[in-house]
Parts: sequence; C-alpha cells; structure tokens
Amino acid sequence: MTSPVVWQDAFDRATAAAAPLGLKVKDILAQDLDPGTDPWVYFETASAASGRLGVGEIINEETGQIWLHLMVQRGTGAIDAVQKRKILSVAFRVPVEYLPKGLYYDDQGFDPPAQDETGNWIRFSLMVDYRYQDIVLPAS
Repeated sequence: MTSPVVWQDAFDRATAAAAPLGLKVKDILAQDLDPGTDPWVYFETASAASGRLGVGEIINEETGQIWLHLMVQRGTGAIDAVQKRKILSVAFRVPVEYLPKGLYYDDQGFDPPAQDETGNWIRFSLMVDYRYQDIVLPAS
C-alpha cells in the first residue's frame, strides 16, 4: 500500500514541475476520459514492499515506485517528450521543497514507448523509486 504522505508529496512535486511545461497531471484513477489535444501526465504509484526494519522495531519501511506517464501525440517527434520527461525527473532528483520526514527518492528508470502501440497517443514513462520510513505505534 502506498502511504498517503508519499502519494501526496509525489503528486504535488509532479504537478509543480509540469505546470511551467503546460502539462496537466492527472490521477490515473480519477482522470477525465476526454484526453483533449494537449500532452498530459498520468500519475500512479506502485508499492513494492512494506515491513518493519527489524524484529521489534517500531519503524516501518515502505518501498515502491512513482510512475509519471507523459502522453504525447503520435507524429510530434521524440525530442520534445524526452526534454519534458527530463524536467519531470529533475523534480525528484533535486527537490526544491522540503521532503516529508522519512521520505527518500532514489533511482529512476525511463520506459520507452512501445513500438506497437496503436492510436494517436504515445506513452513516455518515468519511474522514480522511493523509500518511506514511518513509525508504527503498537495498538493500545
């Protein structure tokens, strides 16, 4: 499960980086169904694991990925999409704002568009690995 702190920080960070590019960031589960004609970014998270750092520890560590899927129209060329994806990437490599306590953004991956995709839109994806450590208080 992705912690709400992780989801909100990453969504806000992606939105702030995308705004000067004229890109709208959409929650993949709440997006509008009409993509329009301008590029946009689908935002989603994938949690890989969550567990205590050790037996008896009250610190829980969650790991996972933030996914930003930059959607661009077919036929516009790759360089503009690559440049936009790079700017989105920097928002997670050089945080300009405070990170919530215990949240760390680590490695990144860049998923190229599939050659066999059909339709008018192509996906350029950025994956950001994260770690989030928080305190798990015992049930009372």
